Amino acid sequence: MASEIPNSELLSKFRGCMIGSLIGDCLGAPFEFDPPRTSKIVLENHLSNLLNGGSIQIFPFTDDTCMTLSVARSLIKYKKVNSKDLAKRFVDEYFKEPQRGYGMHVVDVFEASKETNFKDIFLPAKKQFSSSGSYGNGAAMRIAPIALFGHYKTDKYLKRDVEECSRITHHHPNGYNGAILQCLAVKAALKSDSSKEFDPVDFIRQLKKKMEAIEVKDDSPFCESLKNIEEIYLQDQEDISANEIAERLGNDVSASKSVPTAIYSFLRGMKPISEFECLNPFARTIYFAISVGGDTDTIAGMAGSIAGAYYGIGAIPTELQERCEFKDEVDNLAHKLYAASQEMTSCNIG
Repeated sequence: MASEIPNSELLSKFRGCMIGSLIGDCLGAPFEFDPPRTSKIVLENHLSNLLNGGSIQIFPFTDDTCMTLSVARSLIKYKKVNSKDLAKRFVDEYFKEPQRGYGMHVVDVFEASKETNFKDIFLPAKKQFSSSGSYGNGAAMRIAPIALFGHYKTDKYLKRDVEECSRITHHHPNGYNGAILQCLAVKAALKSDSSKEFDPVDFIRQLKKKMEAIEVKDDSPFCESLKNIEEIYLQDQEDISANEIAERLGNDVSASKSVPTAIYSFLRGMKPISEFECLNPFARTIYFAISVGGDTDTIAGMAGSIAGAYYGIGAIPTELQERCEFKDEVDNLAHKLYAASQEMTSCNIG
């Protein structure tokens, strides 16, 4: 499925991924943990209104975007994963704008890191939850820039970078393995040619094969969910409802119950959705990801980053882009991240 992508298209995909993540975060946040059944009509009307240019409202981003931009800025500056710099950026961003929706457990990590002057940047996260660490989706939600910047790297080196970035806040295997899966999904979408026929079963099988080499056999929630998605497509169940997906794959703040859902949302957006009359596959991805309910901003943000990496910026409706806070700044960072990645690619590092 992977192919050589022309540089002009690759830049479009970088921009699509970063903007797609922002859109999912901004548009998903107002629906976070709303009851799916009562909010679905509201969601349909809301997105349709936005797509038709019927709103001038600007939607703010959350901690998801704050941390994603911190990762991008650090990569642009250092041309590699610098965990101490990342930890400082995460903490600085939190104390600058603590109202962005940060979870209390990650705040504890930030406060401990600051109090110890970043002496051991991995220790605060390692000590959480009786030293088992967090298995939430906070590492996965911010990982897209690493997939973009390191698209030229082998999976082995990419996995190392993802773990280093993740363990600052998420020490549990399910926390950083979820980030690894999200990173691999973004990379696979980035490397795919959207002008050619897409095989969702092959896409899932390739991800599952890679995760089988990463997860422990007796504890492999991501492989199990990917197998579940594969079965959905093999049984021609593409019309399965968002409520059923929430039950089968999950929709909460844990990585294992949100990353697979984001991946499925990307795949589901490729075909029409009966209750949401829209011809644009990116918009359908965002709609479905939010309609699953639960942690909507993070699930939609992750789904948007995968879809954006696949379709590129040209396929993302400007009506959605313009409704997001910080859109121009995020797009500018995407350009800089692309330039930094190209510089490293030419050096043949990784």
